[in-house]
Amino acid sequence: MDRDVSDPTAARRLAAGVVADGAVEPFGVYAFGPDDPASELARSVEREVFLEAFGNDEDLLAKEYGPYEDASMFLCVLDQHRLVPAGMMRVLRPSPAGFKSLLDVEPVWGVPLDDLFRGAGLVHEPERTWDVATLAVAADYRGKAAMGLVSLALYQSLTLAARRQGIDWFVAIFDVPVLRMIRWKLHMTFTGFRGVAAASYLGSAASLPAWCSLTDAEARLAETSPELRALLFDGKGIEPAVRPVDLDHTSQLAA
Repeated sequence: MDRDVSDPTAARRLAAGVVADGAVEPFGVYAFGPDDPASELARSVEREVFLEAFGNDEDLLAKEYGPYEDASMFLCVLDQHRLVPAGMMRVLRPSPAGFKSLLDVEPVWGVPLDDLFRGAGLVHEPERTWDVATLAVAADYRGKAAMGLVSLALYQSLTLAARRQGIDWFVAIFDVPVLRMIRWKLHMTFTGFRGVAAASYLGSAASLPAWCSLTDAEARLAETSPELRALLFDGKGIEPAVRPVDLDHTSQLAA
């Protein structure tokens, strides 16, 4: 399978080899390991958006995320009609490399890891944690309806895959406007660490480390937003528009 997606025809050929046979939904979510040639579909969105938004070029991305390459799993939303990637997440699984979103806190925010969790009244459980290292939506899919659908499909896939693997915690570093949007769309599922203020980070003028407990989020959403709880935790609500991720495959990648 050709890795080159710089040429639109080659990119569509790569996507066509990924889309499930008989798929009729406008979008589909697919998971790739770091060595899968199709991961280039997700990486292309990562490169495009991080260069546009934060000035992070390919060399910087390689320097920052290269140490975590072996622990990376890519979730990618494909437009199954146009055969182009619409959005992506780079998820870091537990590994000897640790989690980038946690290891970067002390040098950037000056807060040791133990103090970070202690200050929030949390217990760090690395074996039950995933790091949402990058999140990006392609420019053509940032319209109000499409962006909401693409981001919801990514978070639904992330949550379902995590639950399948016994993961209960997400950590991340978000650009503040992105965090505000996520908190609004997902009913405050992610929250910042207590006492940690926004700081400049990798081209973002203001970023914040954040965390999410799936157990707490599900209980809260069951009371405040049953439809969103069903979408995120049961995979119900966007099936006509989005072909769900293959959870058996994500389990193989995450094992």
